[in-house]
Amino acid sequence: MSAAAPRRSRSKSRDVRLTARVKAEPEAVYRALTSARELTRWWLLGAETDARNGGRVRMVWPRVKRPDGTRCDGFGEREGVFVDLEPGSKVAWMFRPARGDRRAPPLVSVFIEKHGAACELTLLHAGFSAAASADELRRGYACAWEDGLAKLQLYLETGRTCKMELLDLESARILTRRRK
Repeated sequence: MSAAAPRRSRSKSRDVRLTARVKAEPEAVYRALTSARELTRWWLLGAETDARNGGRVRMVWPRVKRPDGTRCDGFGEREGVFVDLEPGSKVAWMFRPARGDRRAPPLVSVFIEKHGAACELTLLHAGFSAAASADELRRGYACAWEDGLAKLQLYLETGRTCKMELLDLESARILTRRRK
């Protein structure tokens, strides 16, 4: 009797999962992600929020400039609802799909965990198709979410903003170190 070969589970979806360490209190991070006033200070051109579970959220992203000077569209305008708010520990949005594009999964969650004088943020945008044809879409969202986390870090640690420039987490680390 021979042993059966192990079954390979083939996932039908892939996720965008990013982490960042931000020197800020969990309440400040939560407020920066749920308050329309705060969101427009560090990230968005416009926002409307009703920060409660089931509350409406509308976000308008700027067209940002890449390091080579070209512009990228970002997310444009999105509407949705807050689906899981836990002050100081979690923010989750369920976005309506962009006009004509139903390929991006709607749920985005940010988990906030206190570590000493800092917070570790984990952003999860789960459920992208595992098909090779969806790789570019997933990479685009990963880049855009990294830009958002980097801008959040820069804002909370230094008070500075750069809404119109594309930023990555390594650049944010360098910019926040220079300030000290």
